Amino acid sequence: MRRLQGRSSKGDSMVETASNRVATVSYTLPRKQAEIAATVSGDAVESAREESLLRENALWFCRLRWMVVGLLLATGVAGSVFRELFAQWGLQRSPTWLLLAALVLAIANRIYVKIIPSGTSQTALLTARTQLWIQIVVDLLILTAVIHFLGGSWTNAPFTYLFHIVLACIFFRPLESFSVTAVAAGFYVGLLLLEGVGMAPPVTDPGNMGLMGSKAASLGFRGLAVSSTLVTWTIIWYLVSRLADTLRQRERELATTNLRLKASSDERMKHMLQTTHQLKAPFAAIHANTQLLLKGYCGMLPERAVRVAEKIAVRCATLSEQIQSMLQLANLRSTAQLAPPNTQVDLAALIRKSVDRTAASAAQRRIHVEADLKPLSVQASEDHMVMLIDNVVTNAVNYSKDGGLVNISCTPGPDDSVVVMVRDHGIGIAAEKLPKIFDDYYRTEEAAKHCRMSTGLGLAIVRDAAIASSVEVRVESAPDWGTRFWLTVPGKPERVDSKN
Repeated sequence: MRRLQGRSSKGDSMVETASNRVATVSYTLPRKQAEIAATVSGDAVESAREESLLRENALWFCRLRWMVVGLLLATGVAGSVFRELFAQWGLQRSPTWLLLAALVLAIANRIYVKIIPSGTSQTALLTARTQLWIQIVVDLLILTAVIHFLGGSWTNAPFTYLFHIVLACIFFRPLESFSVTAVAAGFYVGLLLLEGVGMAPPVTDPGNMGLMGSKAASLGFRGLAVSSTLVTWTIIWYLVSRLADTLRQRERELATTNLRLKASSDERMKHMLQTTHQLKAPFAAIHANTQLLLKGYCGMLPERAVRVAEKIAVRCATLSEQIQSMLQLANLRSTAQLAPPNTQVDLAALIRKSVDRTAASAAQRRIHVEADLKPLSVQASEDHMVMLIDNVVTNAVNYSKDGGLVNISCTPGPDDSVVVMVRDHGIGIAAEKLPKIFDDYYRTEEAAKHCRMSTGLGLAIVRDAAIASSVEVRVESAPDWGTRFWLTVPGKPERVDSKN
């Protein structure tokens, strides 16, 4: 029978035979592995979280500071070009000081980026906090100089301190953020005192500001302006710090709850695995003794007793297989165990052994297995390769129709890889169900009817083993056409001596 295969416009395969035309659907298993959080104490979690937040905030603060540098440069250049316009607004001095402030801020920012700590120890945490404080204090000093050149209390420039006050409320707890507010207030009041005693003469001439300038020149008005500014800062600090502290508290509660849930889940998983491991030996013993009964070790059994013993044997074999699958899946997902080492793995030999292990089941249902295996080996984890190949081959045999055919090949792939293909001509999988087949215990209705003894964990093991070994898994299927798996194993393949 002639068989042609091509690619449809939608990316699916079209398989033609002399009698029919079947549209198949392809699905590639994503390689992304979910992050698994380590179980640590609450204090360690809080310390690590705070250290990470401080470093992230410090880096974000540096990125924001580059925007300020750009704004100062743009304003300084504009002041140089439109000097007369700036003079009309009361700025009597050259805007060169803006360019100088931008230069100082840029140099400081480069230093900050270099010294931001990257460790996770308590010392690194204190260094990150201290470094943030250094950034804030230096910024406030530069900002105070900018406010002086913008006109001090005669303008709205002092409200630019609020940027640092709000950021401090986000970075720090209330008491520490209030300290930043107090430092800003101290710098601002100190600037006004220096201007008042003549040590830092005001740059802006209030006489050039019209009615607003005459009001600003009065001592009472300046005192009222300063007082209202400080009161406004305090109110904004209180509101923002209160909201930020509430959010931090909710975040801590959520982190604690998540930690407890994970610990509870891990405890249940540990108990389940212990129980499963303890059940493995008794079921194996029951299965072995049942086989002895069926083989006449205790004499001939009545026909009804034979049927009961056969059911016991089948059920024990199924439960033993499910226990083995659960233990394999748990080992793959365990973060406490070291990953198995990579060795030179003969893939063709592994496939032949897997075919031998399924030979009895295939022979019972008259399923023929054809293998075209190139003698290739790659550097990989042998345990993971055995799990991958065993489960895919077993899956092909289980879901083939009686008297069907299973094709297996092992050939060189693209970009220094080996491709293992396993194709059955069985019941197939519907397109909408294809992405779900790698979920734990997922079985289609058709699969459950066709093979009642399947554990539903085989392809979940394939998924986790593939992720652990960076193996690409692609599956193509259609109802009544069958299913084809491609396992693309990375690594430069080497030919195996056929004599070995």
